[in-house]
Amino acid sequence: MDGENILTIDQLVTAFPAFGEKTVRWWIYNGKSNGFEACLIRIGSRIYIDRNRFIEWLKSHRPVRDVPEEPRPQAETLEDVE
Repeated sequence: MDGENILTIDQLVTAFPAFGEKTVRWWIYNGKSNGFEACLIRIGSRIYIDRNRFIEWLKSHRPVRDVPEEPRPQAETLEDVE
């Protein structure tokens, strides 16, 4: 772990604009149940996030990993069902 990969909450939100500060704080508060605690570094009352672990945590929440999507069969119409 190096200093370049340690982020404050504000820095994380700036680096990943899809996630707001309230969302990140919710992840931290619920860190034991959602696994986010593995991304955290606590020093006194300060909380830092390990960027590399955060990215791995995000990847772990993908519903399907690196599987090309196959074309879905066309849905039946009401006329086909009757």
